[in-house]
Formats: sequence, structure tokens, C-alpha cells
Amino acid sequence: MINFIQTNQPLFTLGSLLLLVIIVLWILQYGIIRYGRKTLTQAMQYWRRLQQYFGLDKRIAQFKTSYPKSYYFLSQRLHVEHFYGLPLTLLVLVMGYILVLFIGLVEDVVTSDSIVAMDHFVSQQMSLLSESPVVNFFILITSLASTPLTLLIVFLTGVICYVIRQRYLLIGLLIAVIGSTVFTYLSKLLFHRERPVDILLLERTYSFPSGHATVTIALYGFIAYMAIRFSQDFSRQVRILVISVFFCILVGLSRIVLNEHYMSDVLGGYLIGALWLTVAISMTEWLRTRNKVNWHIDWSTSQVRLVWLSVVCAMIGVLIYANVYQFPLLL
Repeated sequence: MINFIQTNQPLFTLGSLLLLVIIVLWILQYGIIRYGRKTLTQAMQYWRRLQQYFGLDKRIAQFKTSYPKSYYFLSQRLHVEHFYGLPLTLLVLVMGYILVLFIGLVEDVVTSDSIVAMDHFVSQQMSLLSESPVVNFFILITSLASTPLTLLIVFLTGVICYVIRQRYLLIGLLIAVIGSTVFTYLSKLLFHRERPVDILLLERTYSFPSGHATVTIALYGFIAYMAIRFSQDFSRQVRILVISVFFCILVGLSRIVLNEHYMSDVLGGYLIGALWLTVAISMTEWLRTRNKVNWHIDWSTSQVRLVWLSVVCAMIGVLIYANVYQFPLLL
């Protein structure tokens, strides 16, 4: 057993990492389903008490008297009842935090910080898996974020939005996909980072950031967001979220295993995708406040069948693309 692990150390490490991710996500799912609603309710109660406390504070009252317009603006940003209050404030803070993380990652990559050394170490380990059967599995996974499949899924999602009469959802979808794609393309041109030496599938674009990781978060993240908002069951919402996170991890991992990207490329793609996903969600929630989007619709049997038909079409598209275009590149 020990000899087998030593001989197949990269494969064993990869399997252990996936197992760890599954365990952590399962524990997270269990914890959120069991304690999530209660924790959120308590947090809202504490938040309202905190607002009441600050409302009675003399210094706050003096500030309100001296600067009524500034006080009104700041107080409105903390209201829970409407989108322009705390929800929008949190979304803006999330966007700012993601942008700061991305700038920090770019600085580390440009200055050849320790993360670059880690990139090359991981790439060398993954090159040992080039003859492993797991490569075929990850080619199928990575095909889900390829350009042809992205276009197909955007089209299928658009058809579903049109059929259920929620066309304004396409605005958020296109913001997420087009915004993240353009941002990634410009970043590749700016940084000119070469791809790993032992790349398995031929790519003609630069390495940083990963376009597959970006579109996975932006596109599939927005689809998961729509599924969560349309669902009225809390447990189902949590499961959709957990499955989506695991899927995004798999796609990013596929880019590393296939040596298409360095680890920092995938992290950069995740951050760009998350940034534009947050922008798209903000826009969609704003449209909801203007009654352009309705999450409480009655799904007919034919509409549900259309969704599952779209999933089947996407899976068939993955198999065709992988077998016609991706797998021949290994030969």
C-alpha cells in the first residue's frame, strides 16, 4: 500500500484533495441547512438592536443634527428592508474586496512572489499525471467551460428565460459572461504570461488569468443564482449552492491537472468571474425592485421538461466537443 502511494503520489494527493473538498462541502451543507435560518434570524435581530443603540447615541444624534443629508445617506445604506440599503452596501463591499484580492494576486505574479514558485511546483507534479486515466475525466470537465459550450449554454438559458417570460434575466447573464470575458481577454494581453511547459491541450492564448475558471464562476454562478432565487425551499437552495461550488472547483482543478494553467491563473480567473458575477447579481436585483424580474412564478410541466432537455443537450454537446476536438489533441 505504501509503495503504491509513493509510486502514484500526485494521483493520491489529487484524490485526497478532492475527498477533503467533498467532506468540507458536505459538512458546510449540513451546518447551513440545520443552523442557517436560525443564525440568520439571530443576526438580523442583533443588527436591529445595534441600529437602535446607535439611534440613541448622543454623538450620532449630534451628527444627525449637524449633517442631516450625510446622516440620511449613511442611514439609508444600512437599511435591511430595501435593496438600496444593506444588500447593495454588502454587494459593493464584496466587489471592492474581490478587486483588492485580484490586485494583490497580480502583484504577486508580476513580482514573482512565492506563489509563482508554488505554481511551477504544482505544474511539475501534474505533469506526472499526463498518462493517468484521470486526464480523460478532466477533459470532459474542462469542456464544460469551453467557448462553444459557453455559447450553447448561454443560448439555452436565453431560450428558457424567454419561455418563462423573464427576459430581463438575460441582462444579468450577458453582463456576467461578456464582462468577465472581455476583462479576461484584456488581462491576458496585458500580462503576456506564458502557459506551463507540459501543457496537454494546445492553446493559443496567454495564461493569466484562466478564461475557463472565469466563465465557470460568471456563467454557471449566475445560473446557480437564478436556480436558487427561483427555488422556494431553503434546503434545496443550499444544495444548489454547494453543488455549484464543487463544480467550479472541479473545472478550475481540470485546468491545473491538464497543465493548461498555473494555479494562480485559476485563482485569478475565479476572482474575475466572482467580480462580474456580483455585478450581474446587483443589476438583476435592481431590476427586481423595478418589477422587471419575478422570482415567484409557477413552473409548468413543459417548462420543467425544457430545463431538463437543455441539460441533456449541454451534456451531449460536451461529449461531442470533447471527442471531436479535445481528445484528438492528446495524440
